[in-house]
Amino acid sequence: KQKTAYEILSGLVGSEMCIRDRYQRRVHGIQLMEAPKKMKAVLRKDEIGKDISVEEIPVPVPAKNEVLIKVMASPCNPSDFYMAIGAYGVPGKKPKPPVVPGLEGSGLIVGVGEGVSKDLIGKKIGMICESFDFISYYGNWAQYTVKRLEDIYVVKDQSMSFEDICYLYVNPMTVMIMWHIIETAKHTGVIQTAASSSLGRSLYRLCKKKGIPTINIVRRPEHVKIYEELGSTCTLNQTDSDFEAKLNAAIEKIKPTVCFDAVVGDLAGTIIKAMPPYSHYYCYGGLSGKPIPNVEMVDLLFKRKEIKGLWLSEQLPKIPKDKVIEDLDFISSDIATPTSCFKQNIVKKYLLEDFQKVLAEYSKAVSYTHLR
Repeated sequence: KQKTAYEILSGLVGSEMCIRDRYQRRVHGIQLMEAPKKMKAVLRKDEIGKDISVEEIPVPVPAKNEVLIKVMASPCNPSDFYMAIGAYGVPGKKPKPPVVPGLEGSGLIVGVGEGVSKDLIGKKIGMICESFDFISYYGNWAQYTVKRLEDIYVVKDQSMSFEDICYLYVNPMTVMIMWHIIETAKHTGVIQTAASSSLGRSLYRLCKKKGIPTINIVRRPEHVKIYEELGSTCTLNQTDSDFEAKLNAAIEKIKPTVCFDAVVGDLAGTIIKAMPPYSHYYCYGGLSGKPIPNVEMVDLLFKRKEIKGLWLSEQLPKIPKDKVIEDLDFISSDIATPTSCFKQNIVKKYLLEDFQKVLAEYSKAVSYTHLR
């Protein structure tokens, strides 16, 4: 069975469940101690992910406007998987070894650098690594990490679980960027591929709440059934023999003018050709491992269709900090609701030492050899 991005999660990084629970119950009253000099971290020491293991390395020291964080949970999603095997980014822009993977996570602030209020100590936070220079050594698959103030989010509800906090950034913020694109350009219909993913389901739920119809493209019959149970009236299986005819009929009916594609390959060429004039196509992943074929000059020149990339690591720093906080407030509040768009179903948890099991399971659901 193919697993969605957040169904394969590392659980508590460097902590047993009972330790996590103690911190949760006493987050406002714990007696904080000086951080140790050494810590355990997943360390990739080569370019291709063959030399990767749990190592003992120095605990980082927060510099000016930075905080030291005890990591409590960190998810594994496609970007983390590719980072771990040395396939994330392009030549010249990949983080250079040694690399600690883990783009996002949750934790407790246990120390502050110059210019940072000590009032933050003991606060639960979500975090992301935005600068490749920064992530190249202190990612989040470690017992401790350091982060810049602009790369953390102090959750308003300090009773929120570390598991829910750990996934606030990568998928939810990508969905929020997609939503702002939809809203700003006044798109009235959306096509999305890889719709069975956690991100895809969040985008579907958000669009449904906002009254925007979606064409949800999946690749298995059971995924179609899942979407029907979610209330979707337009879910297409890309492996069906009549998929292209169904896609054309759905586009004729819904008239979507934006597509968010995580698959690319032949599917992308089919979608771009079928979309109406002045449509926008965004690539935010490449699960097929293939380029986009059969994009015709007529579509780009005369029908004025646009093809763009959407990469969170590039987009997020461009958003004003107050707007990022506003979106994160919305996401964290939404997670607490019964009809949440962003709540993830975490079904597996691992200790730091078991990270190889995470990668092994993930490799069953992700084809990555083309990215090497």
